[in-house]
Amino acid sequence: MNVRIESNSYLTEEQHQVYQLRDSLERNGGTPMGFLELLAAVVAEKTWTKVPSGVNKEEPFASFAEFIEANPPFGLGSNAENVRVLLQMRHPHEGVPRIREQMAAMRVEVTNLLGPDPERDPITRDARTFGAYDRNGGWIFGLMVARSVQPGTAERPPKSDNHNEYKDFRKVSASKFAEMSGTSAPRVMRFYRAWGRAAADSKVPDFDKLAPGQEIDLPDANLWGDYFTKYEQSTDRRERIAEEAKAAGTSYTEAMKVAKNPAAMRTAILGDPKTAEAARDALLERTELRTAVMEKVMSDPVIRKEATDQNRKAERIEFVRQVATEGKAKTPAGQVIELPTQACQKVSACLAVVEDSEATTETITDAYQTVREVIGETLESDRELQAIEQRTQYLKALRSTAKGIESIDPHQLATVLDDDVRETIRELQQRVNMLAESIAEPNAEALRLVVG
Repeated sequence: MNVRIESNSYLTEEQHQVYQLRDSLERNGGTPMGFLELLAAVVAEKTWTKVPSGVNKEEPFASFAEFIEANPPFGLGSNAENVRVLLQMRHPHEGVPRIREQMAAMRVEVTNLLGPDPERDPITRDARTFGAYDRNGGWIFGLMVARSVQPGTAERPPKSDNHNEYKDFRKVSASKFAEMSGTSAPRVMRFYRAWGRAAADSKVPDFDKLAPGQEIDLPDANLWGDYFTKYEQSTDRRERIAEEAKAAGTSYTEAMKVAKNPAAMRTAILGDPKTAEAARDALLERTELRTAVMEKVMSDPVIRKEATDQNRKAERIEFVRQVATEGKAKTPAGQVIELPTQACQKVSACLAVVEDSEATTETITDAYQTVREVIGETLESDRELQAIEQRTQYLKALRSTAKGIESIDPHQLATVLDDDVRETIRELQQRVNMLAESIAEPNAEALRLVVG
């Protein structure tokens, strides 16, 4: 018996049935209808005895358990315990007699093929199932915790005498249950608290009315979120994503697909502007992430330089836009001047350059420099503006110098005097005296020139 696995179109009818069963197990183990129906067909037709057990093998599998555990594409790539768990779930149409009989016959046959369940301890079964499937959430997992866990004690017997079937089993602490299930005590307690809230609303029985392994009718699956993700601020990725998806009105399933593949998400951000914009907006909406980005910028010289360059670029674009819009400009000395028509036209051309979606840093810098030159040319073409500009610059320098001198306390200065300080003060005094003499008789030099 030869097997060809290059494409589904090359599979035999039996191999294709195995492929469908494995695909159903991987894709929708939480929605068992398809899996249970396919499993019933495989068992009824003994398909697992009609396919090869491996590469270059013609002999079939020695047992049904071997078929379940064999790697794809020959087996299901799962384990017997997972199949046992899925067998406990009801087919949604088991109210129909034909479906009910089909499922019952399949469960009996699969149980016979797999042999007795080695996990007869209901707490151990619950703990292991919880560890494998707790990420799916739901009432069934809340029940596993509620009937198996009593916080604060290592173990205790159930209070009720109505559960004789499980009288030998005692509840365990959240820590013990977490250890048995390979998860964490805080996660166990999130399910415990959610069950407690539902019990307070009379949706489910109280903890002391439940015993290990006890089965009950559970509320509608859609109600679970009202008692779990709505309240629990979990550090678990799935629960946080569920909360955000519910708040945003988006698909939790689609969000999880993205979260499971960070490499693909990064590729989409790098390759698609819209995805990058959405990622940027999401980062900026979260205070802690915005702070982390800023810390990264401040600590990374390359990113810091890029941020500085972008900030300078934005400032230059805004400068050109403001001058073009107002027809006015501020000179280096700080005075605001009106630009002539020709100058405004040049500035408008520069605005078109910087607002171009394909403008580069170089073209923006050139446009900015051109506007600065236009302002300089406007000053040079008007002597009155030049005089005002020069006077403003001198006055600004004098006031700055005076302010600096006034800030010096003579008494404190005397405590730190040395030759350098004395020489600096003398030079400053000489410079001030020279300036004072030059303005003492402003018309004297002009009068001598006229007489001469």
